[in-house]
Formats: sequence, structure tokens, C-alpha cells
Amino acid sequence: MDLGIEGFIEKTQRARTVTQLQQTFVDAMLNEGYENVVYASTRNKVLECIAWDEFPRGYLDAYRTHEWHKIDPVLHHIQRTRRPFRWMDAVSRIPLTRRQKLFLNECRELGVHSGVTFPLHGPGSRVDLVSLSLRHESQVPEHRLAYLYALSVQTSLRRSQLIDPPEINDPRVVHLTERELEVLRWAKDGKTNREIAEIKKVSDKTVEFHISNVMKKLGADNRITAVVMAIQQGLIPL
Repeated sequence: MDLGIEGFIEKTQRARTVTQLQQTFVDAMLNEGYENVVYASTRNKVLECIAWDEFPRGYLDAYRTHEWHKIDPVLHHIQRTRRPFRWMDAVSRIPLTRRQKLFLNECRELGVHSGVTFPLHGPGSRVDLVSLSLRHESQVPEHRLAYLYALSVQTSLRRSQLIDPPEINDPRVVHLTERELEVLRWAKDGKTNREIAEIKKVSDKTVEFHISNVMKKLGADNRITAVVMAIQQGLIPL
């Protein structure tokens, strides 16, 4: 069942362990048709750890044994972008070595195919990532990327809360103006800057200015993260 962004946030906020959170996320991705799921952390282009994974039997063992992280073009691409991307788009932009081509063929044979990755940039050179993929070749539907990205962002934020509980954090009171809140509510509904500008009868740059201020105040690096964080903090309703 498709929970929608609001329903997913509400359900993950009720998760009391990382395991419960993981299962909620995996179930949501299965509902989208993605059988393979991985959440991993990198730093300085080096794979530090795999927090959780759902892969075909034998895939992760092969990945580690052959040290594929050293040549994985997807893993390298996340250092250069903050946007979700399809694997096919990432590999099409670089000349692949023979070893990389063999690696991608091995992935397909082992049931890891037609993927999409969501970079989650943290402090310094740390970049977490969520990767989703299929076990058989298929076209990744682009129109769902923003939705899947929002779910990945919420999962990452909730995971951080569970690992580092709020009572030992240094919470920050964020104040948003009424105009910033209104723009954010429209962004939550999936409206683009231009569409919000037309609704509010203001310029695109005015909307961009408000979105930029919201992102700075919340410490978000994009509008989707800002929307998720605002919902989490009760600044805008579910």
C-alpha cells in the first residue's frame, strides 16, 4: 500500500528501533517494485560501512571479495552530485574501463539491475547513500524519483534520531516567516518554484529567495530535505 510522503513520515516516526525503521523503508520500496535496497556510508570516496541491505544471495560477498567498491562508478558519482540519479545516466557520462564493464555485467547476472541512487550529503566529506535496484532489466520511472528521494531523506533523518536520541542533541528552535511557511506548504504539495510564483502572483526569484532562506534556517541542502525536516519539526502539518 502506498502510504504517501505524509503517511510514511508518520509511520517512521513511530519506529522505535533502526530495525523497525529499516523494515518500514524496505516494505515501501518493495511496494514501488524495488527488490534490492542498500543504505551505506562513504567518506573521501571510500565505502565505510553498509548499514543494511537487501540483495540477492551472494551479491554482497562478491562485492566485498572482489573489492568492487574501488571501481563502482555509482559509488564514485555520488561525490559529484546532490541529486538522485539513475545508474544508466551515471555510467553514460564517463568512459568505463574494461574492469568496470565486467563489474556491471556481473551485477546484472547476480540480479542487481536498473538502479537509482540518492546521495545524502553529511558533514565534511561524508556522503550516505540509498540505492534501489531491480533483479531484472526494466526502465526506472523518473516521475517517482522525487517521491522516493523524500522517503530516503526521511529514513536518513529518522535513523540519525534513533542512533543519537533527541535528549542528547542540541535542539535548535527554527522560526519561519508566514511567507516562508506558505511557500514551503506549496512545495510540500509538489509545486515548482514557477507554479508557486504563479499562485502567489510574485516573481520566480521571490519564491527562490524564500526557499533559499528556509533551507538555510533548517540546515537543509535541498527543498525536499527542507520539506521533510519542516514536517518532522511540526512547522508544517502532515
